[in-house]
Amino acid sequence: MKNKVNLLSPALFGVCCLLPLSQAGAQQWIQPVPEVASTHTSEQASSWYYVVGAGAGYMPVYEGSDEFEVIPVPVLSAEYKNGLFFANVRHGIGSYPLRGENYKLGLSIGYGSGRDEKDDRTNLQGMGDIDPSATANLLAEYDWTMFTFSAKLSAGLSEGYGTTAELKTEARYPLSSSVILMAAVAANWGDEDYMNSRFGVSAEQVVLSGYSAFQADAGIRSVGLSLGFTYLLSKQWNLTLLAKADKLNGELMDSPLVKEDVLPAVFLTTSYRF
Repeated sequence: MKNKVNLLSPALFGVCCLLPLSQAGAQQWIQPVPEVASTHTSEQASSWYYVVGAGAGYMPVYEGSDEFEVIPVPVLSAEYKNGLFFANVRHGIGSYPLRGENYKLGLSIGYGSGRDEKDDRTNLQGMGDIDPSATANLLAEYDWTMFTFSAKLSAGLSEGYGTTAELKTEARYPLSSSVILMAAVAANWGDEDYMNSRFGVSAEQVVLSGYSAFQADAGIRSVGLSLGFTYLLSKQWNLTLLAKADKLNGELMDSPLVKEDVLPAVFLTTSYRF
């Protein structure tokens, strides 16, 4: 396996500075990295709070790749009144206008990552680039004791980008006054446009790449597990280590682009809340 560094160029997106990753599928991998380790206080729920930080991740170059790279990971968030308005890396800019004691429903405009052929000239040669796209997102969360159940439906606003959905269950448990254990399980779905852009090989791409043709159907893209720890350095500072592994749908192993069906990743981040 080859190690390489893929650096980012900052991109200002509305109120919050969202840093898009240049390699394929990066946003989905970064999503489980927590931006706030502890729950909001009543004072925070009635006003603004912000989180800024950064770190690094080690992950496949694209979904299904057997090549790995090191990427920078932004941790950036702004929130007003427990989600009445928010801007963060995971969901973009949006609002939860429907909120109750244990649930919230909202929408946002976010960012969907693309894929560059140059990211892996060995496996992606002749496949062309996948352009990134703005996305329209529907969001739902429900809290029950230490568990959070969430759902996200994302539709690309660029033609042909496709639509995805995620269902996730996350748990956080304090091991001590300064250490929080985090675990999550998630399932990801993609429509035909999304699946074919990432795993399909068209007649034109057969000629350019030398791969056999492959048609991907809509369905479950992957299921994943993540496990991590957050260490509270102070009331404002924390350090988070998170490991994640996604298992691609077995049918996708028929795609010539999929070299590995289990996709591991590790992230280390630090952030400051104010």
